[in-house]
Amino acid sequence: MKKRLTSIMMALATLAIVGTSCSETKKVAQEGEIIALPDNPNHRPMPASLFTNASDSLIQALGVSEGIPSALCAYLYETDSKQILFDSGNGVEDSQLLPLLEARGITPQDIDFIFITHLHGDHIGGLLKNGEAVFSEAKLYINNQELQAWKAMPDERNAQVRQMIQAYGERLIAFDVKEALPCEIQPIAAYGHTEGHTVYRIGDKLIAGDIMHGVALQIENTDICARFDGNLEQSAQSRKDLIEFAKREGLVMYGMHFPEPHYIDFKTEK
Repeated sequence: MKKRLTSIMMALATLAIVGTSCSETKKVAQEGEIIALPDNPNHRPMPASLFTNASDSLIQALGVSEGIPSALCAYLYETDSKQILFDSGNGVEDSQLLPLLEARGITPQDIDFIFITHLHGDHIGGLLKNGEAVFSEAKLYINNQELQAWKAMPDERNAQVRQMIQAYGERLIAFDVKEALPCEIQPIAAYGHTEGHTVYRIGDKLIAGDIMHGVALQIENTDICARFDGNLEQSAQSRKDLIEFAKREGLVMYGMHFPEPHYIDFKTEK
């Protein structure tokens, strides 16, 4: 196994609990349900042209010339004691995150924790409305490496992030990836898409952020990157390592751009 995968496994083995716990009497990470919340109202495939190092012959062989099945999801992790979000979608006029929560009887004030995979607008846009926090009671967790990278950007690039920081104030918690988080959620560094892109493990499940933008194209061709990836080499390595890790551990991987059913079950491949 490659060095990076080894470091992932070592990090998982040495985590220390920090922050607010879900429960003193039970391990909710083993008991909760993960629900996909597709933020786009309509199917919007990823154009094949976004994957600049994918050959035309491969795209044609896979039958994805007209677009690669995709989605834009946040995820709800629902336990009997906490309501937890992973990312928040775009936050645009036709975003479906809040209606989907409402359909489950959940208001924004009911959300206890939000864990952010990275700070691109289609993952944090739903945190704000008119510059104010949508989730007024939630604690917001962000990998400090990701947060500092965005804070260092020019003002014209990080305006949304600065608004988010102001809106959530002391409820924004920047963590080190070596730390464990509330509800036995374990962060895993999967850098490359952004400087601090973070995957979260909950028991036998992975919330994998933007580890793949086009599953049909990238699942067997991990070297293929989307234009959105900041560091192509690092992104490809993180993708390869995480898939190998999921296969070895027999995990279920949920991705923010995975098409329906919005997950890949690697248990059957173990």
